Amino acid sequence: MPKNPIAVVSSSRPLGLTIFLKCKLLNEFSKGNSKAREQLFASNGPFATFSGKLNAAFCAGWIDADVYHDVQIIRKIRNDCAHDVNPISLYDEHIRKLLEDFRVPYREYLDWGKLRAVSTDDSVIIYIGERPQDAKEDLYIPGVLTFRMSISVIVAVLVSNLGIPFSTEDPDTITVVTIPDYMKNAQ
Repeated sequence: MPKNPIAVVSSSRPLGLTIFLKCKLLNEFSKGNSKAREQLFASNGPFATFSGKLNAAFCAGWIDADVYHDVQIIRKIRNDCAHDVNPISLYDEHIRKLLEDFRVPYREYLDWGKLRAVSTDDSVIIYIGERPQDAKEDLYIPGVLTFRMSISVIVAVLVSNLGIPFSTEDPDTITVVTIPDYMKNAQ
């Protein structure tokens, strides 16, 4: 199992974004014969890649523009991690900037991407807006913290958008993930 949280979230492992998209596509494209359905996910099929699944879900109207945008960022970071010869970390500044560009977390955290930290002579101040006058040094807010705060919100909204039914521990119960109205896209 990959240790990089980006790889885990975007993978086909349980709770990975790919598995949710594939589940929706399999449900929606359940007609026809099994050979034709298999070709949709074959190595040269339209749903072979994560990108193909994501584009299909967006174009079908199953996910909103903000979820599409944020999952594209996750896909980009995952591809950078997989294909760059130099190690990439959620602590890297360019990755942290990408994470701050997420849109869905604004639904839960109104000040998303604006949180900053500084040290003073005797304390640490976490703030948004203008830098405090008594600030001595800017402190780094790690990308891994930003990622962990955002990913649960993005996955919850994605799964809610897709409307995928899940079975529970009770074999007679099926549930669908729903989110509060304030987290739904205001489009």
